[in-house]
Amino acid sequence: MAANQTKHFAPRYSVFDAFCGCGGLSYGVAMTGRFRTLLGNDILPEAGETFQHNHELLEGARPHAIVQPIESLSVGDVQRILNEAAGEPKHRLDCLIGGPPCEGFSQNRTQNGTGTRTHKLIDDPRNDLFRWFVKLAAALQPKVVLIENVPDLVRHRDGETREAVIAALDSAGYRTVVRVLNAADYGVPQMRRRAFFLCQRKDDFAQTGIALEFPTPTHVPYPLQHPSLLEASDWLPGDSGYWVSVREAIGDLPSPTEHDNYDHSKVRYPDARLTGFRALMRNPQSVPFNHLARKLGKGGLIRLQAMRQGQTCAELPDDLRPKSHYHYSYTRLSWSEPARTITKFAYHVGSGQFGHPAEDRAVTMREAARLQSFPDSFSFVGTNEIRKLSALVGSAVPPLLARALGQKLAQYLDHISVSELKPELRYQVKQLNGDAVLRRLQREEWGTNAQPEVEQITLLDR
Repeated sequence: MAANQTKHFAPRYSVFDAFCGCGGLSYGVAMTGRFRTLLGNDILPEAGETFQHNHELLEGARPHAIVQPIESLSVGDVQRILNEAAGEPKHRLDCLIGGPPCEGFSQNRTQNGTGTRTHKLIDDPRNDLFRWFVKLAAALQPKVVLIENVPDLVRHRDGETREAVIAALDSAGYRTVVRVLNAADYGVPQMRRRAFFLCQRKDDFAQTGIALEFPTPTHVPYPLQHPSLLEASDWLPGDSGYWVSVREAIGDLPSPTEHDNYDHSKVRYPDARLTGFRALMRNPQSVPFNHLARKLGKGGLIRLQAMRQGQTCAELPDDLRPKSHYHYSYTRLSWSEPARTITKFAYHVGSGQFGHPAEDRAVTMREAARLQSFPDSFSFVGTNEIRKLSALVGSAVPPLLARALGQKLAQYLDHISVSELKPELRYQVKQLNGDAVLRRLQREEWGTNAQPEVEQITLLDR
């Protein structure tokens, strides 16, 4: 019976992170302490190595990584790998998560011979990976499927693409809710919007009536922006429930270096106010890796030097403004606000708002990682090539956003686990009586039942 108790009560739920990249989505989910990552997949060796290295540090066990096109494996191959990773003859996966590509948006609505419009999302050959992901969900039947993608997918073709995705998941046996989330609303110092499809098995919902829900935002934008905030070194709004600012995110890092070949454990973080975000990010063992400054080319340096915080590329002098550019090309991050979206081109100031707020350089990969909410203990390994490093950082789901999702997944899976208890185990379950516990705590704190009521009356009489 003890073995059953260990299995059914306060479990850690299993995760397969398909198209994992460096593992931001599964890493954030695992930060809750309620999940064990069994398997990840990516076609890039540096992504697979980074995924395994950091999950092993966080969870104490090295997950398996498939570094090859995932569609080259059969569902049976994947199940066998999951069984080996879980140490079970036939493991039932709890969570299938990932960002399968949906590239054939333009083919989602076509004319057939009768002039009727039909959905082609699943039939489009450019969406093989998405089709494989849905096939895998249908075969493995995990309790939860979480899909992450670009926000444009939700509104494309007036919502037809979104409905095609939902229909495919419905055919696989899943009830789906969709929402576009802003990472800044969950404590990430970055205004990054991503679409999430949150899926639960239809039979679980029919049996329990419990709906899988999105997390409630924890942070809101500050109601004003004023130039005085740019120089206010004590303006660290995250602990007040406002969006975490760039200063709060990267202002406590040591100065960047030209290489990582030194003993990081002998270097200390500079003195700075330790906010909740900074405390979560800092590594108590050493200062972070991947914090390297790169020299800009002559054109990029001149343009960045001409920029102040808050300016856009259109405000560059005529002789410096490039003929073709993005709105935020060559612009600086603003100390008092979250960053704009960190992309895989974050190393290049001409590709977006990737200039340091005060120094004449692009953000380091560690600063980009902080803006993505990767803790300093998270190392990007397997390559020193800046383009590959930037792609690992910028393509990831911000871990703090993923952690918020993971907390809701864990709560939902706990309810499902209790509903699935065998009859012989149900007699052992004792539900927590919140009112009784509260009264007991009050007695211990005040020494009598009456004392809190007397105090309340006294306060009201005043």
